[in-house]
Amino acid sequence: MSSVSNPSFTRVRLREGYRIEDVDGFLAGVRPLLDGRLPNNELADRIESVRFAPVRLRPGYDMDEVDSHLEQLLTLASQGHPRI
Repeated sequence: MSSVSNPSFTRVRLREGYRIEDVDGFLAGVRPLLDGRLPNNELADRIESVRFAPVRLRPGYDMDEVDSHLEQLLTLASQGHPRI
């Protein structure tokens, strides 16, 4: 993955992965909310409750990478931007 705002996930085919369209659609919907006021409990709940259907024998995103990215987004949504 490249970053929280613009992730790049490994595509898998011969093992189970998340449906690309589902992940991309969800991230497109939450991305504008991450630029808003944080912390945002509603956004955190939305991220925490999302579930993607697994696919097999067709292209999908690596499940571990997507799950890791969602954990980063959840931290950002629930705690806000880190202060430097």
